[in-house]
Amino acid sequence: MVDVQSIMDLKKQKMEKIKWIEEYIEQALQLAWMEGHEPALKLLDRILYEEPGYGRLHNALGFLYFVYAEDVKNAEIHFRMAIRFNPKFADPYWHLGQLLKQEERHDEAIEICSKGLKAKQANKSQLLESVGQAYELKKKYTKAIRHYKDALSHSAELWQCLALEENIKRCKRKQK
Repeated sequence: MVDVQSIMDLKKQKMEKIKWIEEYIEQALQLAWMEGHEPALKLLDRILYEEPGYGRLHNALGFLYFVYAEDVKNAEIHFRMAIRFNPKFADPYWHLGQLLKQEERHDEAIEICSKGLKAKQANKSQLLESVGQAYELKKKYTKAIRHYKDALSHSAELWQCLALEENIKRCKRKQK
């Protein structure tokens, strides 16, 4: 017979652990901004030892390696781990897409951003814009325009709509 109280207690413990990890992630990101990436990475590495399968933790590590440490190799590893451990978490798809575009791996960027569109609470406008940028960099302007227009349909921010419209105009100029 299933003990309902035991199940409820386990769920409560798991939620408390997740809250604890999320607080450390936030603290590490603030630490990186104020004191640099090294102390932040040390803090998150300790947590990684305790919870190696937590996708949001891998995303934070990937972000620190990519943005602060400029270590593309480790950033990519952690973004991919974040996706593997939590494929419904949208952020690492976009971050990995940015990394891949920066490394001129446009086909991979298109693939990963397209997969990210299926993630929970995905910023479709941002992901579609990234796909459009990758196609533009590949000089496939028709596909880029199509993705920019799709991104535009998912955007409600005026500044973002204006930027997407400029992207479309730029691609049309390049087609001539």
